[in-house]
Amino acid sequence: MQPGNVTIPETKPTGDTVEAIPSVPASKKYRHMAFCFLPQAPFLLLALGAYYRGYWLLLPALFLLVAVPLLDMITGWQDDAEFRKSDFSPIDTFLFRWNTRLYAIFYLTAVISIAKFLPRFTGAEIGFAILSLSVIGGICFAAAHEMLHEKAGLDQFLQRITTAFLFYPHYKLIHIQSHHTHAATDHDKNTAWLGESIYSYLLRTVPESMMRCWQVEAARLSNRKVTGLSWVLQNQMLAFALGQAGLLAALYFFCGFGGLLFYVAQLLGAHLVLESVNYIQHYGLMRERQGGGYEKTGAEHSWDTYHYFSSYVTFRVGHHSFHHLSMKPYYLLSAEPEAPKLPVGYFWAIPMVLVPPWWHRIIDPKLAPAPA
Repeated sequence: MQPGNVTIPETKPTGDTVEAIPSVPASKKYRHMAFCFLPQAPFLLLALGAYYRGYWLLLPALFLLVAVPLLDMITGWQDDAEFRKSDFSPIDTFLFRWNTRLYAIFYLTAVISIAKFLPRFTGAEIGFAILSLSVIGGICFAAAHEMLHEKAGLDQFLQRITTAFLFYPHYKLIHIQSHHTHAATDHDKNTAWLGESIYSYLLRTVPESMMRCWQVEAARLSNRKVTGLSWVLQNQMLAFALGQAGLLAALYFFCGFGGLLFYVAQLLGAHLVLESVNYIQHYGLMRERQGGGYEKTGAEHSWDTYHYFSSYVTFRVGHHSFHHLSMKPYYLLSAEPEAPKLPVGYFWAIPMVLVPPWWHRIIDPKLAPAPA
């Protein structure tokens, strides 16, 4: 065989070794692509709910919280396929990128539309819509997360709009400047400690993450020797605060006070989903101190879950360890054998987290040191 005909396989990081990734059958590739668009299904169900009203508005929540985990149990499939960038054409990549963009656009449109026409719904229907949009909004953080890691201007623009609407405009700042550097250490405000309950974690992570962003931004401006009025004009956190105030004012004038309350209610639910996932992802998995720093981040410092339907419907957020190791987009994430595994997908892990004794009884023993 001539050298020009030799195909050199791409590789994936696994600890200190490098392993070749074999080619995948076309059928497996197209099944993977089809399931990557599973996050759009709740919007179809929400449209049905808005049309038929009543209990139909519960369809997205029932699909995500009940049907998806049951499908995980019934099929037993694991989302453990490995793909290379070269497995996908430019058109495939274009579709993958628009998958996250459309999710964000659909979510914003759904919330504003229902908030605008809120008087047409009964109290029960509003409650059903809040529950459904809370879970959909929680997944929207995963879509925003994918976009903030992309370099395209459209992705960066949409993630700024989306994270502002999710009332977390500093999401990129805390995620890139703090979490990816300090994950699984005491310095990371998004890492949950062993034995810490979700409620203690919430009281710690929400204010401390915001304070951390103010510190990061102050340090950035200080390094640039920015002072006076320029400090005010160039401070991202001040701009975020003004933007959030403007958003609330705009929603009040466009949707009324009831619409504003609806927006806040589903937003609180979405944040509960987000922070529960953040709590889970590194719970109790602390990196060892080495000299003046910490050991290198490894697969063993993140909880993974490869439950098939739960994985795909959340933009494969369960492949968290590989995300930290490779920074690849959601459709190229692989399984990490060394990562600790959750016994269930996120949609059933979150209820466990919300009942701390249940969570600690199931998970804490997995963190106990092995007997000598």
